[in-house]
Amino acid sequence: MKYLFKYIILLVSLFYFINISYAQKKHKSSKKIKHKSTHVSKVKKQNINIQKNTIKITPIIKIDTVPEKTITIISDFKPQLKNISKIDFNYASFKDDTSRIHTTFNIPSQNLSFQYKPISLIPVSYKIDSLYKVKNNGSIQIGFGNYLQRDLMLNYHVLDAFQNMHSFQFYNNAYTGLHHLQSLNEMGFTYQNNLNLDNHNKIISNFYYKLSERYRYGVVPDNSTYPMSNYSQNYYLTGASFSLLNDLNNEKFVKYKPILNFEHFEGLTGTTNNWFELKNNLYFTYKKLNYHFDLNYNYNSLKNNSTNSTSNNFINFTPSIEFKNAYGNFKIGTSQIIENGKWNGYPLILFTKNLQDANYLLIAGWNTEIINNQYTTLVASNPWISVPNALKMTTLDKKFVEVKITEGNRTDYGFKLSLNNYKNLPLFNRTLTVNPIINGLFYNAIFEKEASTIELSGYMRYQFSDQLLIDNQLKYIQFNALLENSKPWGITPFQLESSLHWSPNKKWNVMGGIHFWTGATMYNSNNLAVTSKNAMMLNVQIQYKLSSNWSSWLKGENLVDQTYERWLDYPSLGMQLKGGVVYSFRK
Repeated sequence: MKYLFKYIILLVSLFYFINISYAQKKHKSSKKIKHKSTHVSKVKKQNINIQKNTIKITPIIKIDTVPEKTITIISDFKPQLKNISKIDFNYASFKDDTSRIHTTFNIPSQNLSFQYKPISLIPVSYKIDSLYKVKNNGSIQIGFGNYLQRDLMLNYHVLDAFQNMHSFQFYNNAYTGLHHLQSLNEMGFTYQNNLNLDNHNKIISNFYYKLSERYRYGVVPDNSTYPMSNYSQNYYLTGASFSLLNDLNNEKFVKYKPILNFEHFEGLTGTTNNWFELKNNLYFTYKKLNYHFDLNYNYNSLKNNSTNSTSNNFINFTPSIEFKNAYGNFKIGTSQIIENGKWNGYPLILFTKNLQDANYLLIAGWNTEIINNQYTTLVASNPWISVPNALKMTTLDKKFVEVKITEGNRTDYGFKLSLNNYKNLPLFNRTLTVNPIINGLFYNAIFEKEASTIELSGYMRYQFSDQLLIDNQLKYIQFNALLENSKPWGITPFQLESSLHWSPNKKWNVMGGIHFWTGATMYNSNNLAVTSKNAMMLNVQIQYKLSSNWSSWLKGENLVDQTYERWLDYPSLGMQLKGGVVYSFRK
C-alpha cells in the first residue's frame, strides 16, 4: 500500500508542474500575437479589422494535501448493569463478555440543518488532571448482618512503570441459616491486567479462582445424626481469558479480535471438567461491502474418578456479507459447523431498518447457535445437581423479530418475539434413585432431545442525567412441543425484573430491585409433578459518603420475608439485613 501512495503523490506532483509550464507557454504566445498585429496596422496604414484571439487562462487551484483528521475512541471495557436480585443469593460464575454493543444515536431532523460556526481559538495554559498522577488506588469493604452473614471485599489497582494496569480483587461471603446444613461459604480471587506490547497493541488477560462450599439440606431433618460429609456440595473453579486489541484496528483493511478462554472445574466425587475456546471475529470492507469470516473452536471434556470420560468439540466457521441499501441493512451468510466430526450447515440472515426519523428500529433475523454445555454452567443454573452422566451440546435455531423505540433523550423500550427450536435442551428434575435423608436431595440434568418454544422478551429504560436510572425487563417462554419429556422440568415460564439507581446528591446513593417469577414444574417428595409457588424478591441498598475516604452502606434482601423455593424442598433465607463500611484510598 505504501508504494501505491508514493505513485499517487508522484502523479499529482507531475500533473501540477505540467499545468504550470503549459499555462506559462500559452501566456507568452498571447503576448507575441498582440504585438505582431499592432505592427502590421502601423506599416500598411490600412483599416484592417484584425480579430483578436482571446486566450483564457484558468487559475490553478492547489489541492490541500493535509489528510482529513479522524478521531477514533476505543473503549477497553464494556459497562454492564448487574441485577441486584439473586436467586438463592448465589453469585454467577465469571464469563468473559465478547458481545458487541450496538448503540443508536437519534438526531432530530430539525437539528440536521444547523450550521457549524467555529469560535475564535484562545490559547490557555494546560492543566494536568490530578487523577492523571494516580497510580495506586483501592478499597476495602466489610459488612455483617443477621444469619451470621459476613461480607469482605478487597480491590487494588496499580499502574506500573511501563503504563500497564493491574487489578486485584478478593472476596468472601458467608451465612448460616436456621437449618444446621443451610450454610454457604464463597471465596474468590480475580486478577486482570492490561499489557502494552507496543504503542498500538495490547493484551487484556483475566485470571480467576472461585471456591463454593455448601451442603444439601433439602428434605434432611434438622436433627439428622449422619455426618455432614454425606451432604457436601463443594465446587472449585479456575479460569483464564486473553484477548488481543489494536488501537489502529479500525484503520486497517482487515480487522480482527482473537479471544482465548480456558476453565477447569472440579465438582462432586473429584469429577473434573476442562473447557477451551478460541474465537476470532475477522472482517474487511471492500466497495461498501463488509465481508465477515468468524471462526470459533470449542472443546469440552468431563472426567470422573472412574474410567468414564466424555468430550465434545465443534468448529464453527461463519462467512457472511453485510451491505446497506434503500431498504435497510442486510447481513447474509451461513454457519458451517463441524460437531464431533459431523458437518452441518445453517443459514444466517439479519435485517435492520430505521423507521420514522430513526425513532423506531426494526430487527429481524434467522440464525443458529451451538452451546457446548459444561458442568460449570449446569451448576450455575442449579447448584444442587448430581454429577452428570454425560454432557451434550445444545443447538438453538432461532427466528426472531425485534423492535426498539426511543422517546426523547431519556426513555427507550422495545420487545422481541422469537420462535426457537432446541436440540438437547438441558432441564432439571429431582433424582429418584438416591435416599435424600441419608445423602441429601439431588437434581439431575436432563437433555431434552427436541423442543420448540415461543419466547417474548421486553425492556423499558428511563434515565435522567446521571442521577436516576430505572430499568425493567421481562421474559416469557411457552413450550409448544417436547419429544421425550412430558414437562419442561425446572424452567420458569415468566420473569420480571425491575431495578432503580438514584443519586440525589454526591453523598447519597440508593439502589433497589424487584424480581418476580412464576413457579417451575418438578417432582415433589411423593414423585408427583407439581408446580412451585410464584415468588417475589425486594432488595434495597443505601450508601452514604462520610468523607473522601470513608462511606457506609446498609442493604436489605428479601424484604417481603418470603421463604421461596426456586428448587423444590430447598427453602431460601428470610428477610436479611446487613451493613458495613468501605474505605477507599489512592496515591
